[in-house]
Amino acid sequence: MMQTRPEADAAGAVVLREMAATDADLALFRACFGNNGNPPRSAEALRWQYLQNVTGELFVDLALADDGRRVAAIYATLPGFMRIDGQKRRVLQSLDTLTDAAFRGKGLFVSLAQKTFVRAAASGMALVYGFPNANSAHGFFKKLAWTSLDPVPFLIRPLRTRYFAERMPKKLRAAAAMLPDVRLPAVAVPLPRGARVIDVDAWDERVTDLWNAFARGVGVSVERDARYLQWRLGDKPNEHYRTIALENNGRYDALCTYTTKIKHGGRIGYVMELLHCNGQRRAAAGLLARAVRAMAEDGADAALAWCFRHSPNYLPHVANGFVPMPERLRPIELHMGVRAFDPALARILGERSQWYVSYLDSDTV
Repeated sequence: MMQTRPEADAAGAVVLREMAATDADLALFRACFGNNGNPPRSAEALRWQYLQNVTGELFVDLALADDGRRVAAIYATLPGFMRIDGQKRRVLQSLDTLTDAAFRGKGLFVSLAQKTFVRAAASGMALVYGFPNANSAHGFFKKLAWTSLDPVPFLIRPLRTRYFAERMPKKLRAAAAMLPDVRLPAVAVPLPRGARVIDVDAWDERVTDLWNAFARGVGVSVERDARYLQWRLGDKPNEHYRTIALENNGRYDALCTYTTKIKHGGRIGYVMELLHCNGQRRAAAGLLARAVRAMAEDGADAALAWCFRHSPNYLPHVANGFVPMPERLRPIELHMGVRAFDPALARILGERSQWYVSYLDSDTV
């Protein structure tokens, strides 16, 4: 990676530099989060995400104060690979953006992001994309030339009535609270005759073959091959995902990964991924039905997914009772955007109908 000299800001009190792949810089990163009221970030998780990603590259910029003993701001991106119009390209996903409370209002976030983008473009990265929250969205779209792809395609499958009654508008909440707390049954979606459902605990070429078949109908997506899924699902520290597949004569016709977590005031199921071969939507729907049933049995109040209406796997979600999530029920304000570094890609990247995303693209689940 191209190295740059540290730069002092206009006041001379803060130095901007690239993060180094050292325990010392990981400790500085962690301290900045802990000192600003954020949930603790383990060294193991940060090392997995930023030092052990599928490219082996590090694209994090820091603003340091107090002679390098304190982080004033962080802009952290995740290098990876995307399939863009059939070509595999190196890309960045924007993840952690944080400015220490004592250094806010100085434009450090924008300065750090600009440094990252210049270095990324010079190294041949095709784009940066991400899902900014309410605090950072303005900076990305108004100051860093991102193109909006909003809204994030939340889908929800209700599994318990009381969870939703408690989230009704205030004038309806009292009446809704009088309704019985009912578990909503999973939809009965049959699997193809002779289908064999197996648990997947090894990411091999069968997964890559399935992804290649699915991706024929996708314009822009993170490359979800076996190597990526091993890193994202198999190697992520302190996470417990379950993956099931429909196996047929040694190949996978469909695959579904899911998990449940205590979040957002309840127990939430997450459909992390749902892939299927061409012509196997029924298989995917049946496999997803198995996952929804398992999440309900695990006590989930609702199941969430990210899925565009134009995605190849949208209809299997609909068959299982997933519907677009109303704005007022969304657990967090998220946006979706992209900035092309390669001008030749600007058109396709700016077309929402070309994109495929799932909860695999979220760094919080």
